[in-house]
Amino acid sequence: MSKKKRSNRGLLIKGSLEKIPAETIEDETFRKKLRELMLGWAGIYVLYKDDKLYYVGLATSSFWRLWGHFKRDRHAGKWNKFSVFRFKKVAYLKDLETLILHISKPKGNRTIGTIPKDFELTKTLRKKATEYRKSAEKIENAIKR
Repeated sequence: MSKKKRSNRGLLIKGSLEKIPAETIEDETFRKKLRELMLGWAGIYVLYKDDKLYYVGLATSSFWRLWGHFKRDRHAGKWNKFSVFRFKKVAYLKDLETLILHISKPKGNRTIGTIPKDFELTKTLRKKATEYRKSAEKIENAIKR
């Protein structure tokens, strides 16, 4: 009898709410329950204007960041739906946010984070292409003689 392979599903994302209308935050009962659900969890939250991605952010206290974007800061009134993705471990949270921002480039984000230069593959690829060009030129010059 063979052993069943264990799934890795659910090791990172521990829960989500997707495309919830922003006005539900104004309801005190909903707000209280949402705060309880998000307490102690880090996460990535997404703000939408209708169904169009507007802003992506991360927070160790997602509820208060969401509340601030709803009531106080430059994003107030610019979005009408939100999603929240809860994570148990936060070790790679910033990298996840950077990846999402580089792929989606939302209108509301001023910065999209940086990918460490050690892992910037474009520079490495350019260097290899230059080496191949030089090698090809040497071969071409040798053939012309």
